Amino acid sequence: MLFNEFGNKNNPPVLLLHGMMQDWHSEYEMLKPLEEYYRLIIPAQDGFYDGSGDFTSFADQARQIEEYIRQHYDGKIHGAYGASQGGLMLTELLTRNKVDLGTVIMDGCYVAHQGKLSAKVTAWMFKKYKNTGKFPAFIHIMMTLMGTSLEEMADGLTAGMYMNASDETVDRNFLENYTYRTRPEIAHNQTMVHMWCGSKEPYAIKSHNILKKYLPNFDEEIMEGFGHGEFLMKHTADCCEKIHSTFG
Repeated sequence: MLFNEFGNKNNPPVLLLHGMMQDWHSEYEMLKPLEEYYRLIIPAQDGFYDGSGDFTSFADQARQIEEYIRQHYDGKIHGAYGASQGGLMLTELLTRNKVDLGTVIMDGCYVAHQGKLSAKVTAWMFKKYKNTGKFPAFIHIMMTLMGTSLEEMADGLTAGMYMNASDETVDRNFLENYTYRTRPEIAHNQTMVHMWCGSKEPYAIKSHNILKKYLPNFDEEIMEGFGHGEFLMKHTADCCEKIHSTFG
């Protein structure tokens, strides 16, 4: 895992976790305004940066983040924000409960089990795009389930993707993502968790309902009319202000 830091070292440290197939650089560019207030810690998952080995597992990625926070910040940070798969990674970190994440924001977190077949089909779609530059028509169905369309997401989705991931990395990452199950141990974590998603995201809303069964401290906000990633990608300045207001 590659760890990148930005901002004044004297500012409160916050962890920013990128989404599935996302290049960490695009995460930084969108959330760069937060650098004024915080020391930004932006990891790039294994398999999604140049010179990296293949993606391993969410448990292993979480372990590396924990070791970094313990080594550099004595096991405690001010806050953590994760968009899409970044929210799933926060779920794993909360479940393991080995570092203090401060205030947590999950934006469009999907932990609703979607199955191995869905993982294989979606991985095939992204590998086709990665290798040919074209998505198969089936992606329109996937986008509908995310409350958006390829046309609406095209610029942000394709511009922010890490295009050098190996096929093995894509397969492993999608399988882990689509078959992840929330574990009851997360109930032992007292962290305040803010769950955000759009009203057009059925899987995110389903994921919220799963997490609400376990999380002892949470606040849920469903943003009317938004699809997956829309608040972050299309209303970036507002999203940064909302993150800052939530972290305090």
